[in-house]
Amino acid sequence: MPKAFLKQIHPLLLIRNVSGPILIVFILTSALSFSQDKAVEELFCKIIETGTDYPVPYATVQFKNSGKGVIANIDGDFRIPYQFKRSKDTLVISCLGYETKSVAAFTLQDYKTNIIILKPKIELLNQVVIKGKKATSKDLEAYTLVKKAIASIPINYPKESYSSIGYYRDYQIVRGQYYNLNEAIIESFDAGFDTDIMMDDYNESAILSYKENKDFPRDSSLLSAYDGDSKYIKNTTLSGQGGNELGILNIHNPIRNFEQLSFSFVYVFKRKFLENHEFETLRKVYLNDDVIYEIGFKAKKRLVGTSHRALGKIYIAKDKFAIHKLEYSVLEINNANPLFEVEIEYKPKGRLMYLNYITFNNRFIVSDQFVFDTEKVDFNIYEQAFYVKFNNRLDTNSVDRKDFKFKFQKRKLMVKAVEIVDEKTVKVTIADWSLPETIDEHTNMKEFHVRIKNVFDITNRKISKSPKIEASQFREFFAQDVFENKLKPSNLEFILKYKPLSEAKVNNLEIANSYWMNTPLKNINN
Repeated sequence: MPKAFLKQIHPLLLIRNVSGPILIVFILTSALSFSQDKAVEELFCKIIETGTDYPVPYATVQFKNSGKGVIANIDGDFRIPYQFKRSKDTLVISCLGYETKSVAAFTLQDYKTNIIILKPKIELLNQVVIKGKKATSKDLEAYTLVKKAIASIPINYPKESYSSIGYYRDYQIVRGQYYNLNEAIIESFDAGFDTDIMMDDYNESAILSYKENKDFPRDSSLLSAYDGDSKYIKNTTLSGQGGNELGILNIHNPIRNFEQLSFSFVYVFKRKFLENHEFETLRKVYLNDDVIYEIGFKAKKRLVGTSHRALGKIYIAKDKFAIHKLEYSVLEINNANPLFEVEIEYKPKGRLMYLNYITFNNRFIVSDQFVFDTEKVDFNIYEQAFYVKFNNRLDTNSVDRKDFKFKFQKRKLMVKAVEIVDEKTVKVTIADWSLPETIDEHTNMKEFHVRIKNVFDITNRKISKSPKIEASQFREFFAQDVFENKLKPSNLEFILKYKPLSEAKVNNLEIANSYWMNTPLKNINN
């Protein structure tokens, strides 16, 4: 195993200052935007909750005629090829805890974001708190449900070979902005839950299409290697494990890898999940008309210590005890922004459960050599204004009149207003009463003193400061099609498990045209 590569790209995280090491085997707001020249090829939609107008994240959108589907983004938005409107297909939209809804594709409008409203469908049950291995109630008790669900994994999930075709992406988020978005359509072949997802030679994936999306900003500093200094995750010790981006995502699935080591504080799901967690809440949610139990849990204090907490939810079917969904977050005590999060959902196909989506993200801090600063300052005597040009794109929300200070020969000039000229330039107008009469078109800029503070660029670099950027790394896979009992063909070029996806060979097959990239949409435009 080429460990040098593993440490460079995907470390394993051991978090210090807890009772035991926290393990992350490595490794928005999503937005809506589009141009009219693309709307003839795609339709844009957003799913919200009735009454609250909150987005419904990760809802499943299935096409009634073709059987293909797509998963909505975290902000409830998704895009579909225009062909589904031409063929008069029907969208069947489902999500745990909501009533399923059907929408005729021909009713969706072009050149706008179509709003689709889902109605919640939940039922709160009596709360139970289970801290040990002994049950305190005899029926509908959370601990027992989870125990049965884990024991039922071998019969609820595939043991035979199958494949899944879906949309993969990885990116970073800084201050709500996407960076370094890479996208792919990938077919993954799996010999079944009895095999090791990484070590079994059969378990491989092939790229059907791939692109580095240049419509989103790219910043190489966010892609640097984890070295504990210029790029690091707070309170962690790193060691290499896991493979490339897709492999790292796959091994953060404790349901698929229920007999292998996973992340803190799940560890080996089959043996440690029950022992390591307290189960606190229980309620009914629905998927179509099927009852699913939603069980809240948190990691025990002896594991997380005083510096961290870990919590989540697990969703279990009433009839077969199949695990539909797992949500897991690890946080520092005084920070609401998770250190890492994983969310996994399975859906039924025939008698078994297959992966619907998995999303994994972790927070990190990076420093680089680029210092955000002013590039040029000019004074226009006729407009009585300074034009301040910066050396990188501005976070325009950080620009405030009070943070611009100007002096002329030690005399203060009072700022009247600031105006964004373009992505790098600010116009600062000076109050005419504060301008000395001696300033004219021949005045040398060296006679002015300029001081600017608390202005940030779009990657959260503060002006004139040694930059430290807090960001989140995301890796996600959303299934669009599942093929039961499908064997791995011999005519594909497969991804090398320990090489970056960008170095993998793309298989130019006609089947790739049947699937699409659900690229995040940039800003809300209803």
